[in-house]
Amino acid sequence: MRAMREDRRRFAALRNERVFIYWPHGLGDWVHVAAVLPLLEPSNAYAIARFGDDYSSILEGNRYVRVMHSGVLRLSDGSPFGSRDLGLILRRLDGSRRTLRAPEPLASALAEFQPTVALWTDYPETEGRTAFPFQSKARNLARLLVSRDRLSGFDLTKPLVTTLAFHVDAALQAAVDERLQRFAPAGTRRVVLSFAGYTAERKNWDSRQARTFARLVRQDDARARIIAMDDPAMGDGSRWPGREIVAGYRQLFSDLDAPFARVFLALLSRVEGFVGIPAGPLHVAMARGGFPIVGLWLAHLPEWYDEPNRDAMHLIGSLVRERRFDRRRATTTLPPGWHRKTMLDTRMIPAEAVLAALKL
Repeated sequence: MRAMREDRRRFAALRNERVFIYWPHGLGDWVHVAAVLPLLEPSNAYAIARFGDDYSSILEGNRYVRVMHSGVLRLSDGSPFGSRDLGLILRRLDGSRRTLRAPEPLASALAEFQPTVALWTDYPETEGRTAFPFQSKARNLARLLVSRDRLSGFDLTKPLVTTLAFHVDAALQAAVDERLQRFAPAGTRRVVLSFAGYTAERKNWDSRQARTFARLVRQDDARARIIAMDDPAMGDGSRWPGREIVAGYRQLFSDLDAPFARVFLALLSRVEGFVGIPAGPLHVAMARGGFPIVGLWLAHLPEWYDEPNRDAMHLIGSLVRERRFDRRRATTTLPPGWHRKTMLDTRMIPAEAVLAALKL
């Protein structure tokens, strides 16, 4: 089949094709593409996959694209299966014909779908350099993948609408509820805390501030319980104010035989608050909404990545201003009130400010 990248507008010109999207990107990128899908040319049919069902399962039930599972939960480029990147080399994808090499069960899914075109985009980071209405990573990708005529038919001054389904199997929801009940029974206030990620250490929130936040939350509300996404020491609770206050995500749910995204969606349907750095869990929470959300931005700005959410308040460390990131076009061309946010005078966001934002 023909295989291409996002450049040179080859993809935007496609009509009446069956498109397979290879999307070997992070969880947040899977969330973002859910808002781009409705903008794509509707005469084409779309399927999407990566090696790692932990992330790809976030798009299950999507009405715009068929999710193909790789059969393995953990993220990979396919090398362990003798199929690195399906046999494709990104820099060589120029619209000419290529052969995909896929292991089972992905091979059978592809055979059933019968794609005529493959798309693999490296999903380029804009880092705030593109002007509104293409100021975010996802919106800039839409500018590259969608024809100008079609884009002109959308009101891009309004937030893009996610197409994530946000529902999980009833049996899995019950299993998540049962494990939550042991730690945070009915009547407690459940808050998810995501203070560290994998892509860039500079985005992470200081672990000491995270522990202080846990203590402040408990002092403010004795019913509060925190589910922490990140800390490998969470198993014995030794680094936290007490076992009764904080539990680790892995501690609660690691025994469930289900993709991470499914379990996380089930968890979000049962929480009363979310605090997190710009990583996959925050982007999922921002797309879902329905509870107070506090974004912790130490090295980026929310308009570079997420659509507005009326439930969210973003706290932004002073390094962003010191590096003049707030003077880049993504911010200076933004309509007033696009995001609720507070610029701080300290590089490290203090726990007290996070608690105050969570209560707004």
